[in-house]
Parts: sequence; structure tokens; C-alpha cells
Amino acid sequence: MTLYIILFFIALCTGMALSVYTFGTGGKRKHIFQNIYFSVEDTDGVGVLYTKTGEYSAVLKIENPVQKYSADIDSYYDFTHLFSALAQTLGEGYALHKQDIFVRKQFANEPEHNQEFLSASYFRYFNGRPYTDSLCYLTITQEAKKSRLFSYDSKKWRDFLVKIYKVRDLLRDSGVQVKFLNKAEASEYVDRYFAMNFKDRTVSMTNVKADDETVSMGDKRCKVYSLVDVDCAALPSLIRPYTNIEVNNTEMPVDLVSVVDNIPNAETVVYNQIIFLPSQKRELALLDKKKNRHASIPNPSNQMAVEDIKQVQDVIARESKLLVYTHFNMVVGVPADTDLQKCTNHLENAFGRMGIHISKRAYNQLELFVSSFPGNCYSLNEEYDRFLTLSDAAVCLMYKERVQHSEETPIKIYYTDRQGVPVAIDITGKEGKNKLTDNSNFFCLGPSGSGKSFHMNSVVRQLHEQGTDVVMVDTGNSYEGLCEYFGGKYISYT
Repeated sequence: MTLYIILFFIALCTGMALSVYTFGTGGKRKHIFQNIYFSVEDTDGVGVLYTKTGEYSAVLKIENPVQKYSADIDSYYDFTHLFSALAQTLGEGYALHKQDIFVRKQFANEPEHNQEFLSASYFRYFNGRPYTDSLCYLTITQEAKKSRLFSYDSKKWRDFLVKIYKVRDLLRDSGVQVKFLNKAEASEYVDRYFAMNFKDRTVSMTNVKADDETVSMGDKRCKVYSLVDVDCAALPSLIRPYTNIEVNNTEMPVDLVSVVDNIPNAETVVYNQIIFLPSQKRELALLDKKKNRHASIPNPSNQMAVEDIKQVQDVIARESKLLVYTHFNMVVGVPADTDLQKCTNHLENAFGRMGIHISKRAYNQLELFVSSFPGNCYSLNEEYDRFLTLSDAAVCLMYKERVQHSEETPIKIYYTDRQGVPVAIDITGKEGKNKLTDNSNFFCLGPSGSGKSFHMNSVVRQLHEQGTDVVMVDTGNSYEGLCEYFGGKYISYT
């Protein structure tokens, strides 16, 4: 009897040891955030993120090239061509990770010293008005070969530096505002993503609790929505970079994934768009092998699969397209007491109308959240979280639009944007960072009662407050009183 007890005890201990060796004690998951980065270093003004798995990354802050509500279809296709060219430039062994961040804010203007009464009243009227601001970052990551984790390859490092500058130049030549993040900016960017806080000046960390449905941190909860369920990829057979909405009985193009910037109850939304660039030769061989396997068993479903693969092979051969692995997810942050079901319903309905059915089995919430850290995209599960497609189709699912921001110009004329908050514009087109003309003259034309004088009074007031000389030519003596008030010179002809 004693022998049986001893054998049972030995077997139990052996089983426990094997379990701990195989699955761990939970400590690995407990310290998951500490096991992401090795360091952040400065390389000629570029902040390079080093992960503990051996990858290194550079982060660029960019502004999406498509103006929201511009109704310019060509600009959406230009975006797809641009990012397809970026993928071609980087080549095998790299990943593009684009993060579009949408933050719900309240308008707050910092009053200037000796600000005029009318200007102060104008900004005070908008204080507290809610609006959505957007940021965009592009992370370029070089894959580390697992067998060479602890070996330094100077050739690969030089290739990485050359290609990140090529990407920067390609974006700049295409008219995209772009800059590398330095060491301090890259560290702050990572901290803000970890705290899901892109609004406050200072960021504080707190405890994180993860389950199958959400990731909770302090006074907020986050849910990660994976766009595609790899086990049941429900995507349309044809896709384009925009969709149409109806405005005043007229169709207007908007971004295909424009639904991510107006999710109800969401305080912060991070849309992660990741493209992995594999070996084209290996992927084409695997695709051909898969086609032959389907063709060996003649039935309708296999025949359809063979035809689909042949179409893809024809496109690749004819148009030199790239095969890429992709992953798309949305990290939606809401206050802790908010029901996330409303966000879920909104996304399912909006994407469902486009023929895209988002995954309902994203139970690996913590892993998806951690894999979306800048530079950590290669930790995504290769079998479950990535799907194979053509580069053009992948880029169509990227977010392409930007909201109107105030221009960098010494002469600021304020108008309200479509969200109802003031935006500074240089209407002369002459003094801003992007100079459009050398001639700052303009005229205002409209029928009687359309608001010409009302508009011009506002413009002249703002120009005068900034020390600008204004010469006006008018019919009807609408500005005689204004000229007299400012002590100007009034010349009339009859």
C-alpha cells in the first residue's frame, strides 16, 4: 500500500512538473509587458525600438494624404499605389504597422495676453465642445531570424537604415507630412499606447486586468476587435479603397473603413493595420502546392478554390503584385461604466453592410493588445491572427483620411470645420508653411443678402488684429463705418 502511495505521489509530481514546464506558472503572462522591449536607442535622431525577440523598428509620424470629405476618388487610389510602393521598397523580412488613433476631446483654447474682446468671445463660445482628433504613426519593423537572435548582422542593420530613409523620402515626395520620432518621442508614444491615453499631457500607468472579452486598466476598459476571423474569412471577393454615402440625394466617396472614427461611446480608438512581407518565391510555391491539392479531389468547392488561386496567380504574374500576410484590429477604449455592446453592434452593422464580418472569437484579448505595441507585431500568431492576400487588397482596408487641422502660418483666419470647432486657415495662400501663391489678393462674390459683408467684417477684423494692412474695394459703402472706426483712409467714387 505504501508503495502505491509513493508511486502515485511521484506520478503527481511528475505531471505537475511537466505542466509547469509546458504551460508555465502564470508568471510569463503576469510579466508580459516587461518582456516586450529591450531598449530604445537614438540613431542619428531616429528613435529605434529593440524588442527582446530581436526585432528593431523605427516610427514615423505621418498625416494621411486624403482630406476627409474631399470627394476625390483619385486620392484614395493614389494612397493604395503609394503604400504598395512602400511594400515593394521594403521587400522580404519587413513589416509595416500603421496605427490610426482617434481621440474624443473637448475644445479648449488657451487665452492669449491682451487678446481682443471679440476674439476672446469667439473662442469662449466653443469651449467644451466635443470633437474627434486623429493621429497617425507608421512603424517599420525588420524581422529577426530566430536562429540568429544573439548575433549582430551589420549588413541587415545597414539595410534597415537605408530602407527607412527610402520610405521617408518616398512619403515626402508624395506630399505626405512625415517625420521620424526621436528616442524621447518614441518612448512617450509607447507609454501612451500602453495607457490608452493620447489626450492628457501627462500619462500614468495603472494595473491591467485581462479576460476573454476585455482588457481593463484603471477607469477605462478596452476591447480588441479583430477584423477578420482566419477560420472563417468573410470578406467580399472584390474590394476598393472607398465606399459611397448619400448626401442630399448625391453619392459621395468616403474611406472604406471610415466607421472606425465615429464609434459611439468610445473615448479612444486605435486602428492597427499590419502588413507582413514574406518571401514571394516561398509563398508562390505554397500557393501552387495548395492549388494542386484542391485539384486532386474534384468537387465543386475544391474547383472554386482552384479557380480563385489561378486568378491570384494570373494577377501576380501580369501586374507584379505582392503576396502579403495581414492583420487588422481595433482597440476601442471606453469609460469603465460604459456598455461595450453598443460599440460592438455599431461595428458589426457598419462592416456587415460592406460584406465584412468582424471576428466574434477574439478571445485572446491580452495577446492582441500586446502584439499591437509599436514594433511588436511579429509576436502575432502566424496560424490564427494573420491571413494571406494581395498587397492592393490589404491597403484598401487601411484608413486613408485626415481631419482638417490648423495650418502652420503666421496669418490665421479662423473658420469652423465640419465638427464645429475653430480651425486656423491662411486664406491668402501666401504666408503658410505650404505656399500656394505669391499673390494674396482675393474677392468675395455673392447675391444680395448672402452674407458677404458679415464674412468680410470677420476676416478684416482678424487680419487687423494680426497687424496686417488691408486694402478693400467695395460697391455699396458697406465698410465705411469699419474704416472710420479703425482710422483708415476711405476713398469713394461716384
